[in-house]
Amino acid sequence: MNTRNRSNPDAINRPESIGEAINQALRNHHETRSLVPDPKTRRLVSRGVSGVPAEPARSGFMVGLALFTILFGAWFMFAAENAGAAPYKGKTKGGSSITFALKGNRVTGIRTVVPTLCLETTGGYSSRAGSELFRPAAAARVGRTVKSKALQPAAMNVGAKATKNYEVRLIKRGRAVSGKLKLNFSFLVPDLYGARIFICSGTTTFVARPR
Repeated sequence: MNTRNRSNPDAINRPESIGEAINQALRNHHETRSLVPDPKTRRLVSRGVSGVPAEPARSGFMVGLALFTILFGAWFMFAAENAGAAPYKGKTKGGSSITFALKGNRVTGIRTVVPTLCLETTGGYSSRAGSELFRPAAAARVGRTVKSKALQPAAMNVGAKATKNYEVRLIKRGRAVSGKLKLNFSFLVPDLYGARIFICSGTTTFVARPR
């Protein structure tokens, strides 16, 4: 089975949400052009990445129009990528609801919770058990195991953010999609006598069908 690590910087950097597409477009725009004051004329001029003046800024309207064009282009790019995706819904082994969208072999927007156990590793050996949010940022692929990571709120750490490591393996039989979900992360809890470190892991399986 092929394994694709989405944390690899050489992987294709496709936006997974409208917000991510907009941020990507804005970064590209900022890297290529910026408005700075001209010391001679005291007017705003547009400079490229080399710092050489390109052309005078005409008006706030033109700047707003350019920004609108960038945002619309980012939205259109994201919408075209996800057009025609079929919504799926199912249940995990523990009975929790799971939803996502399937287009071809590409799965996006996985939303569910997985049973998770957290163990302290700094001497106290206390533990926490419960359900953790499972929302990988990277798209999954049917027939592959996809790994990714994202800084997200952790329910096991009272909503404080932690870097979650995700692993998604999917199989499709007919119209049904089944798979195995794994995650692990760690977090630190300040204490009067020193910080406590918890290491957490969770796993579950699921079956989902078109809505």
